[in-house]
Amino acid sequence: MTLLQAENLLDYRQVSPVQALQAIETSIANYRTGIAAVIEHQAALPTWDDLVLAVDVLDADLQGTFYDFAPMASHSDEWWQVFEKTYLEVDGCFKDKLRNVELYRLYDRLANSAVGQHLDSRKRATLALILQEYENGGVHLSTDDKTRLQQLDKRIGEHCTRFLGNVDASIASLAVHVTDEGRLEGIPAPQQAQIRSAAEAAVRPGWLIKCDEANFTNVLKFAKDRSLREQVYRAYHAQGVSDDPALDNGEVIRDLAELRNEKARLLGFEDHVQLSVQTKSIGTVAGLEAFLQSLEDRVKPAMSALAGTLGPLAAEQGIDSIEPWDIEYLHANARESENLLSEATLQEYFTFEGVLAALREMARRLFGVELQALEASNAWHPSVITFEVIKDHASIGYLYLDALQHDGKAADTVKTVTHWHRRIDAEGRYHRVVVAVYSDIPQGVDGRPPLLDHLALRKLYHEFGHALHSLLVGTNNHLLSDTRRLGSDGVEVPSKLFECWVWDADYLASICAHHEDGRKLSSAELEPVLSKLRADNGRSTAALLGRAFLDLGLHRSSRNTLDLTRLVADSHQRTGLWPLKGFEKPLHGFTHLVTGYDAGFFGYLWADVHAWDLFSRFEEAGLLDQPTGKMLLEEIFAPSVSRPFLQSIESFLGRPTDVTRFLMWTGLA
Repeated sequence: MTLLQAENLLDYRQVSPVQALQAIETSIANYRTGIAAVIEHQAALPTWDDLVLAVDVLDADLQGTFYDFAPMASHSDEWWQVFEKTYLEVDGCFKDKLRNVELYRLYDRLANSAVGQHLDSRKRATLALILQEYENGGVHLSTDDKTRLQQLDKRIGEHCTRFLGNVDASIASLAVHVTDEGRLEGIPAPQQAQIRSAAEAAVRPGWLIKCDEANFTNVLKFAKDRSLREQVYRAYHAQGVSDDPALDNGEVIRDLAELRNEKARLLGFEDHVQLSVQTKSIGTVAGLEAFLQSLEDRVKPAMSALAGTLGPLAAEQGIDSIEPWDIEYLHANARESENLLSEATLQEYFTFEGVLAALREMARRLFGVELQALEASNAWHPSVITFEVIKDHASIGYLYLDALQHDGKAADTVKTVTHWHRRIDAEGRYHRVVVAVYSDIPQGVDGRPPLLDHLALRKLYHEFGHALHSLLVGTNNHLLSDTRRLGSDGVEVPSKLFECWVWDADYLASICAHHEDGRKLSSAELEPVLSKLRADNGRSTAALLGRAFLDLGLHRSSRNTLDLTRLVADSHQRTGLWPLKGFEKPLHGFTHLVTGYDAGFFGYLWADVHAWDLFSRFEEAGLLDQPTGKMLLEEIFAPSVSRPFLQSIESFLGRPTDVTRFLMWTGLA
């Protein structure tokens, strides 16, 4: 049942947990024996094909086999046990490889041989990246230190699993049940219908507000009932928090920070932040500190000034003392009369079908890419659409689009996962990309099709950017085609870039159509609501910056000096955010700490700055200008990890990055 090559799509209707477990365990066994065989056969004379590409195919098969079955993880307890049983073992295979001295020496011999010195630039880049990953993976450590490193990796993995488990367990118990319809006044009708459907699905009367981002955002912005806003706010901020020490993430966070810092010191770095920056596009810790300081200098005074405007707004609403659950409502209510078009009305013009057509047209116009839907894709859910991706009359890969909420899919599932990366093997065979995009668009209710508000538009365009980035790389091996190796900053630039389109009134006017009669909106009608939404960007930037400070502060502290309460308070103080209430523990539910963005959350801000500068080229040339799209493909997407990402950005821009366009978008200019 496992995929033998990237072009053989799995039939998810037929596969069972037992078959999946067998396939993953077989791939693990093949990986271990394959690595041993490569070492034996290459001992005399390491070569590109029989060393680098031989291990490359082993890496691709193990990663692809595991990820192929991953969409089934939340379908049942039996499926979840498959991944719980195999994840650490798969991860251990990759980590063990990076501590294998014999294999490292073969790579080193090849890189420094006369043959290696005359390889083309991308092959040399591959070898350089491999050697760096070995050094960061602990290949030079003593036997005892390697044993300790393995122990640390195992404990870090266990803590990450426990952290996510605690968050999931708390979310399941934090839904707010409403039986009085009057409490929902102000919440747009589509969102009311969705939370009513959630109650029906749970066989409960009334309305059920699940503790996810979409519900949190809608209630905080629109609900007139202040007590409901407070109830939802408290529930959302109780993620990962419990009186039971076994279910509370406080100690998990402390342990994780110490384990990661011990690992970094073992590898010769000052702390986890210094180790993390080795794998990021920003380059250096000094560059990171300068970047964040430049934003702090802009953000803090702007937030302080904005906070000063809330007093009169609160007085108009009869609020004597402003609380955190009032902030979004006051800002939204203050601007309501200025705009003829509400956010709820805007949503009625963006059906999932229409937006998907716009994304397909965008890929065609900018990159010459055709997305051809497969009639029988046999995906993991009937709502998942599978596209064959065609460029220059050739099939380059497949795209799964799992955009709608459905049974067996966790709330707030918004991500992109590349199962198989582009590569060409030693025999010259091309192996296609397989990538899966997930989003959390609610199913249509009351006879309406699925509709996207502006946040849902941003999420879908963001993930589509990730997918196109993986699909359109021009590199020829698994390693260089893995865009994640740009770091959590570089990998987010293309996805952040695609968000920029949905901030443009002309573009939205060109793709909108009312779900009932196809009526269009003009740019003039759209601009006021976009202006209203842009007014939130400064606060969003401050929130991201605060989390970046939290993340970096956590991973620079020793356990003896780590004070989570003080760390949280300092991050708020540095960004001018509204003071927290005593019950708020934002670190406890900060899942980015355990999903690959540890000591790298700043990447979202770094990506925003560079994305808006890249987008300025399209604003000048035309939003769907084909020559500019072709240059984006050639200079940003195609090189992937084969050269420093800042070099790719500057090559596209023809100059160093300019922060001006980002500051204009956030209102911080």
